[in-house]
Order: sequence, then structure tokens, then C-alpha cells
Amino acid sequence: MSEVTSISVYLNQSPEFEPINPSHAMNARRGGFLQGTKIATTSGWKPVERIAVGDLVRTLDHGFKEVRRISTSTVVIPADERRAEYLPIFVPARAAFNGRPVWLMPEQGMALSLSKIDEGAEGISVVPARVLNGAGRMMSQAPGSSFEVSSLFFDEDQVIFVEGGLQAFCPSGRFSMRGTAQVQAYKVVDETAAEDLVNSIAIKGDMSALANPLGALPAPIPQDPIFPIRPPSGVRRPGRPGRPNAPVLFLRPEWQI
Repeated sequence: MSEVTSISVYLNQSPEFEPINPSHAMNARRGGFLQGTKIATTSGWKPVERIAVGDLVRTLDHGFKEVRRISTSTVVIPADERRAEYLPIFVPARAAFNGRPVWLMPEQGMALSLSKIDEGAEGISVVPARVLNGAGRMMSQAPGSSFEVSSLFFDEDQVIFVEGGLQAFCPSGRFSMRGTAQVQAYKVVDETAAEDLVNSIAIKGDMSALANPLGALPAPIPQDPIFPIRPPSGVRRPGRPGRPNAPVLFLRPEWQI
């Protein structure tokens, strides 16, 4: 088993806040992102440890959304731990459109696009990352004896992009994937269904259901207002009506007529 120490940060929290009596749990079966994992934001790809509450993160279906809470934990894995359900999933570089290796916590929800698995299906199904063990080149391993993990939470359930397009599920302010009685925007499937879906993509050898490299390209949001090229009605710029001034051409004297 492993030891976990957790600290949470909330939106509008005062800087003087200090966690009291951090909780301890002998369990590594949890979600979150290992520090160093890059997240798609308005500033481009950003390591998860550099994301702060209030930052805008790109989502699959709802544009850019504000991070409302961040939970950071230190996970310690004993050297003799061999059980796959207690070990992160190692995704080698280019195994799922990721340009570099990435680690996924065993209970981190990963969103599968059903249309990529079955042309007649639609929507998203969320599976725990641990069921990816053995699919393609992904496998359960320990990244080290001790590492830090951060979880991001939003006002609503969201699917965000990590490491080149991997689709990761982030719950709305809840620590576990199953959560409470709130209505879930994405379907979290049971163990049997999750294994069947992963087996399907493993047999096809196509990881596009797990990652979306084109949709993950971060696009910065302009902070300054964008003015129209044409002036408002009734207002004329110098020169040709309704158009910007023509550029001035500086010609050599012998070229001028």
C-alpha cells in the first residue's frame, strides 16, 4: 500500500490559509496528475504544478473553464508493491499521440470517444486508467518511491486535454470518480464495461478513442478587445471611405513618374 498526504486549495482562498491536520490514507488508488504532466490552458501547455486556482483550462465540450479547486498529494509507494491496481499507468512517448512519456494515476478517469470504437455509437465513456494496463504499450509501473500528484476540479464535470491530447476526466469538486448523487455530464462505466472498451481499442490498435491531438491544440484567448476593421456607421477614416489607409510606398526617384 502507499501513504498519501493531501492539501487542497480553493478559489478565493486567502493567501494566509494553512492546512491543518493533513489527512493520511494507506491507499494509492486515486486519480490526479503527476507533477510534470502538461495541461492545455490559455497559455499553451502548462505543467500541472504551475496551474493555479482561477486559471482557464481547455475542455473537450465547453471551451475554456476556470479551475475551482486544486488538491495536491504526496504519494509514497513501497519498493515491494507489485499490484497493478496500486501502480500508475506508464504511457510511453507516442503511444497515444503524446510526444513524451506520461504517467496516469490508477483511478484517474480517462474519456473514451465511443464513435472511434464503434461507428454507430456516440458520446463519451469514462474508464479508470488502470484498465489500460496491457493495452498497446501501456503498463502499470512505479515512477518512483515518492512523487506528488495534483487533481483539478471545476464547477461541472469536465474532460480536459493532457500531454498532446489524452482526454482526462475531472469531476466537479469531488475526489472520487463515482462522486455523489449529482447528475454526471459524462458516463462513468463499470469495471466490466471498461475492460470491454479497452479491449476493443487494443484489438484495433487505434488509440484515437483515448486521445484527440487535433482538438487539443491550445488556443490563447485574447485579453484585449478586438476592434472591427470597418468603422462604425457614420464614422469615416481618412482616405477611402470605410477602409484603412493604404500603405505608403517609398520609391526611388527614378521610379516615380
